[in-house]
Amino acid sequence: MKITVELPIYVQTAKNKTKLIGMNWYRNTHFHEESKTKRYYHELVSALLKLPRKHLTGVIKTSYKLYYKNSQSDLMNIVSVIDKYLLDALQEIKIIDNDNVLNYRKCEIEVMGQDKKNPRLICEITGEEELK
Repeated sequence: MKITVELPIYVQTAKNKTKLIGMNWYRNTHFHEESKTKRYYHELVSALLKLPRKHLTGVIKTSYKLYYKNSQSDLMNIVSVIDKYLLDALQEIKIIDNDNVLNYRKCEIEVMGQDKKNPRLICEITGEEELK
């Protein structure tokens, strides 16, 4: 079973600026801003995955496709934060049981190219039966 969601890599901050969500932002932002952004991603994932939702059991794998705005973007800075927000959201809405190392075993990441108008991360999450 596979679930696919498309997530933005830029969001509006409290100061009404657009920020790239990545480790540099995560490290430097105020915890209220980070908490608000995490809630935004949780609500977005929940809204994108309509009821009834599929439940993925056992071992899961993620596959990410990045469309960047700026060619100086650092791939792992972006994917690491959004991966955490996505998996926490999937766990919260009961699509996955847990995102620990017993369940989350594989992650593939590919840079697809530049898209200045719609920078995004396409996320595919695959359940155990598809990994064999």
